[in-house]
Amino acid sequence: MAVIHQGPELAHPAIRLNRERCAGCQECIVRCPTGALQLDRADWICSPDEDLCVGCRQCERTCPYSAIAIDGPMLVAPAVEVPTWATEPLRYSTQEARRGFTDWEEAAAEASRCLQCPDPTCVLGCPAHNDIPGFIRALREGDLAAAHSTLRKTTIFPDICSRVCDQSIQCEGACSWNLAGGAPVQIGLLERFVADQHPVPPVSQPDQTVALSVAVVGAGPAGMSAAWELLAAGAQVVMYERDPQPLGVLRWGIPDFTLPEKIARRPLQALQAAGLQLVTGVEIGRDRPLGDLLAAHDAVILAHGATLPSALRAEGTESVPIEDATAFLTRAKEALVRRTDLTDLPPGSRLLVVGAGNTAMDVARTARRLGATVFAVEWMDRRFAKVRRDELEQAEREGVEIRFNTAVERFSTQTDGGVAAELRRTRQRSAKVRPAVLPEPPEALGPIDLVVVATGYRVDATPLRGLNASLPLPGAPRPVFRDRRLQATGLPSGSESMACLVEDRAAALARVQVPISGRVFAAGDALTGPATVVTAMAQGKAAARSAVSAWEQGNLRRSRAAEQRMAALPVTAPPSTRAVAKVAQPSALRMTGLALVIFGGVSCLSVVGLVWGVLPLLTGAFLLLLDVLGIWVNRMVEGILNLVEETPEIRSAVRREQTP
Repeated sequence: MAVIHQGPELAHPAIRLNRERCAGCQECIVRCPTGALQLDRADWICSPDEDLCVGCRQCERTCPYSAIAIDGPMLVAPAVEVPTWATEPLRYSTQEARRGFTDWEEAAAEASRCLQCPDPTCVLGCPAHNDIPGFIRALREGDLAAAHSTLRKTTIFPDICSRVCDQSIQCEGACSWNLAGGAPVQIGLLERFVADQHPVPPVSQPDQTVALSVAVVGAGPAGMSAAWELLAAGAQVVMYERDPQPLGVLRWGIPDFTLPEKIARRPLQALQAAGLQLVTGVEIGRDRPLGDLLAAHDAVILAHGATLPSALRAEGTESVPIEDATAFLTRAKEALVRRTDLTDLPPGSRLLVVGAGNTAMDVARTARRLGATVFAVEWMDRRFAKVRRDELEQAEREGVEIRFNTAVERFSTQTDGGVAAELRRTRQRSAKVRPAVLPEPPEALGPIDLVVVATGYRVDATPLRGLNASLPLPGAPRPVFRDRRLQATGLPSGSESMACLVEDRAAALARVQVPISGRVFAAGDALTGPATVVTAMAQGKAAARSAVSAWEQGNLRRSRAAEQRMAALPVTAPPSTRAVAKVAQPSALRMTGLALVIFGGVSCLSVVGLVWGVLPLLTGAFLLLLDVLGIWVNRMVEGILNLVEETPEIRSAVRREQTP
């Protein structure tokens, strides 16, 4: 091996190249963001230039032969520090707890850290596949309008996603600096800066509308994204929302101190200005059947989310007030706006939150603003908990006591009349393994005045009534052999967990493009189960595009015509099906007749049994004759039905149905 430079105290990155391993494939060369690698055409191997190397280690991650390695530091400026806004006094505070960049100087300094990678893994990490290098490049050049326009090509929620996305497992988790072990570019804060400095543009609609009518079920992220894409294509869109107020999880699931409602409402206002018809307080499947929507529209997109809360599995739940996270957040959010207390949770009350995910932290932090003492228990290990790290840190800073590796076993009444929770310790060795309860004595936590369950949600099947389909769809198995294009980016080498997330999101996005039944599409949490806002938004756009494509190709019109013809026909089984059923299943009459003939024939072989065998023999022969007559009648009826089926009117309908 030819070692160019090495040593632990390097002031500049050093490149180590194994000339024997290098095959000259140029995977590293085309992905080097600084031009530090060239091709030596004499030997047809990589030729490094250390003076240009910044130590991002993309070459090391992308080389399929492990022929190159980087020693030394990463030459990148430190991330711009953005302190969390102080929320003192905490009582009744709805002020945003996380602030963004306040001026161009901060934004420009952070934007300068971006490498402008030729094959940007950050784009792969983003479920919406935003052109992250493109909008950061425009930001560097001081062109705010161009930066905003670049983002708007793939997202309608830049102001929302920049506040609620967990960038550490998305774009920033896939940033080259992060994969190399450094601090990633703060993409979320840059996106927020661009969105906050620019108004929400109107929906770009064609001059003439098209004769496509679509019903969208659900006014959350997936539904609004689908409606935006449909209106941009010139379609007429009617949105049905079960709750009295729209926005879905953006309204009831995220507090104002994380996502101000005035920010969450901006996309909906733009949609209504573009002609969206919003119908609230109507639950599809209960107040109005799905069949009505199919009769009135060319297509239906189910984007009603995952709204059924998971139940708490513990003994003694009848001894303590228990509420799900949705119900608590809805009424607590209103109380914070009015600056009043909840009657069942006065200041000083003790609240137990079961779960420590993002929703659980929203519950806990909201309760702290109402003056409660808050405990949160999570049976998973802190390392594997599905929660934003900054959200967790802020909750602890605001006084929430969080206990990981802890499960609620039962609730019991204490001697003083109060209720205590009995907790058991758990152990989790890997994110892929469920926690195991340890054989240790339980620990009592009490008294507890209210329990809020925030352990996840399930998909409500009510809108699917009358439809031969079920949601969510099962997850697609991960391929045995990884896509070479993903492998070549170096993302799996830098972070296997990030690569798996990218594969899962891509598989879900592919499933969105296929209707779940006829003219019914699904997107977001309704399709895949609980996920993220940005994932739901991306799937909503994909479902809308699939519906528009199906309409342009005539598939929706043909499906609708076929459904109308089927509805007009009598509800009977096809003749061929009846005939096969008759022939394939031996009748009881035939089996009984055969048994009697056999018994009578055997009895007649002996003189003694001759008298006793004649009667069964004749009876069996009679039954067989009746069976033969039945078969003849059945075939005659079948012929008549086949003759009716071959009439010119029915033949033409069949031909139209079979015409592509």
